[in-house]
Amino acid sequence: MDYNFLFVVALNGLVYGSFLLLPTLGLSMVFGLARIVNFAHGQLYALGAYFTVELIRLLGSYWSAVLVSPLLMVLFAVGLERLAIAPIRDRTEIYTLPVTFGLGLMIVGGIEQCWGTAAVLVSAPAPLQGSVTVLGNEYPTYRLVAAALSLIITSTVFAVVQWSSIGLQIRAVADDREMAAAIGVNTDYLITMVFGSAAGFAALAGALGAPIFTVNLGTGSSVLLDSFLAVILGGLGYLPGSAVGAFIIALAKNIGSAYLSDWSIAVIFGVVGLTLVIRPQGVLGRGRVA
Repeated sequence: MDYNFLFVVALNGLVYGSFLLLPTLGLSMVFGLARIVNFAHGQLYALGAYFTVELIRLLGSYWSAVLVSPLLMVLFAVGLERLAIAPIRDRTEIYTLPVTFGLGLMIVGGIEQCWGTAAVLVSAPAPLQGSVTVLGNEYPTYRLVAAALSLIITSTVFAVVQWSSIGLQIRAVADDREMAAAIGVNTDYLITMVFGSAAGFAALAGALGAPIFTVNLGTGSSVLLDSFLAVILGGLGYLPGSAVGAFIIALAKNIGSAYLSDWSIAVIFGVVGLTLVIRPQGVLGRGRVA
């Protein structure tokens, strides 16, 4: 066995996992807080990448585009949530499926009208276009830096949810929305802000990943599938489990594609299915089952 090849494939999986963390955590937070199954989440990731492409052209700076794109996406998603999702928020989650699915299709149509169907290539910032040696293997510098940034941002999100007052409110609403409202938590405002923030996380992942993964119309669907599988694998609504699930899915996808290219999808679904049979509440045993 070529262990250098296996190392690079595994490293690619860890890098992809670090990008998958942000949309996965956003998806998990929205479901855990409001039981919203957001099928438009992957398209928000893609839209963030396309926003980044346009902002690079307008601002002339990749890092400025990375900062502005998630902020624009937060505003866009807040408006989307208030117009399309808030009116059905108090119904069972099945009602959110066709609504968010339709929103996703509308976003894809908007992307196609604005940017066309051709894939867009984004260059990494000039200082990070080289490579570094990792255990004897050359590896792109930008990938490691962007993955590290994603991990830092994810750790910050965890810290906010765990130790801040707003995080306490988020956990209270996720545990018992009616009781949280009874003690004075503005649940409607909180759900809207979390929905917007989740879209911002997805857009940030799309912006950071633009120089690595080709920006195209199919990007959102691929990320959506991987994120959903990670949330299911980690346990519905449980953030640490979702983070673990993101890395498991990313590693299974990359290693499966490298060694079993014709069976890579089967490998991923096999890992998820086997895990759920053994641990229905996710890999850490803390997620919801209903």
